[in-house]
Amino acid sequence: MGFSLKELTYKDREILYLTEQEYAGPWFSFKMHGKKVGTVPVILKNIEPTPIYKLVNSRKGTYIDRITLDFDIQEYLKELIKNGELVPVKFKKENPYIRLYIDIFSKPKVPYINTFFTFKNISDYNLIDFNIYFVFDFDINGLQGFDNDLSGYDKENDIIYQYDKTGLYAGFSPISRSTHYETTLTKNFHINQKKLNLSDTLYDKPGEILSALQIEFKTLEPQQTFQTALSISGGLNKEELFDNINKGKKSAYKFIVQVNRNVKSKFRNKQEEAFIKINEQKSLDCGK
Repeated sequence: MGFSLKELTYKDREILYLTEQEYAGPWFSFKMHGKKVGTVPVILKNIEPTPIYKLVNSRKGTYIDRITLDFDIQEYLKELIKNGELVPVKFKKENPYIRLYIDIFSKPKVPYINTFFTFKNISDYNLIDFNIYFVFDFDINGLQGFDNDLSGYDKENDIIYQYDKTGLYAGFSPISRSTHYETTLTKNFHINQKKLNLSDTLYDKPGEILSALQIEFKTLEPQQTFQTALSISGGLNKEELFDNINKGKKSAYKFIVQVNRNVKSKFRNKQEEAFIKINEQKSLDCGK
């Protein structure tokens, strides 16, 4: 369970198509600190098995979709213990949840999609060295051109992008300034405890390429929140892509207040009964 973009087109041409779920969304890393468990490093992909990710509620609107997820720290630790990566501990009655609010704005007749990510620490643990990674394995021109993409990064605009010889582009940029970037062959992409920072390098040959941006943040103490938004778009040339993304980011700023008001509302934080049984089951199809 989690969040992943399935397909994206720009002017009826594919820019994201049949991508593996874990390569089309946000990843996170941080060090969780508590008196009982000490300091435990955590790396979360955008897709993790239930019950590590639990669905709180979901709303689909005309052009705004909203998803609320909980990351269950204790379930994550249980997996580490099961795999021999953590010494067994006896859990106390701490609140084990970190809440992720996802708000997707996909308006008609605009050339971009804006997605807001609000990460609230509702647990009793400190989250040290918090990072968010935006990871997208674009498939420029779909199956006809997925393995011959080129890539680039524009520091001034903080836009990372892929393209091919037909001139079709796809890219993205957050409203928060990125601290690191990377494009690489999809098969070579890794985030682990030995490599928590992206490399600040570009893959310089055609290939099946993945693009990623990283935002470093400070410690998230209990009840603190980190929020950003991502604009993603395509273009028939680089200038068109940049123009679309910059328009998207400008639009995103206008909706921050609305998103903040929504994530604080009672209905947005209410557990839907329909998802309770699903959350208690271990999913067999979560990209694992």
